[in-house]
Amino acid sequence: MPYAGELVDRDPPTCALNDIVADVRAVLDAARYGFCLVLSEQRILLGRLRRSPLDAADAQSAVERVMEPGSSTVRFNTPADELVQRLSAKDHTTAITTTPGGCLVGVFDRADAQARLSRPGIP
Repeated sequence: MPYAGELVDRDPPTCALNDIVADVRAVLDAARYGFCLVLSEQRILLGRLRRSPLDAADAQSAVERVMEPGSSTVRFNTPADELVQRLSAKDHTTAITTTPGGCLVGVFDRADAQARLSRPGIP
């Protein structure tokens, strides 16, 4: 059975604390998610910036002023089927996956995982 870390999108939209809101808006316009993950230089997850606060913020503001600190995460070694069930029960579509040290692994998408899990033997 695969683990969450094996089924994540390893290239979600990311930004840094000192990035400018206008630049992050452009990143999200091309992204599949309605959020950008705020990372340190070491790829430690610092928070999340959702589309609605981003749209309401001054275009020249720093990300640090509008982000949500301390996003909820799951560990990369969580069984994928268990995580799909947990997300379904809460009606959530994604989960941010990190290492025990808080380093970003990627974004686990429930629909993508369900599709992969329904095709045994396909990586």
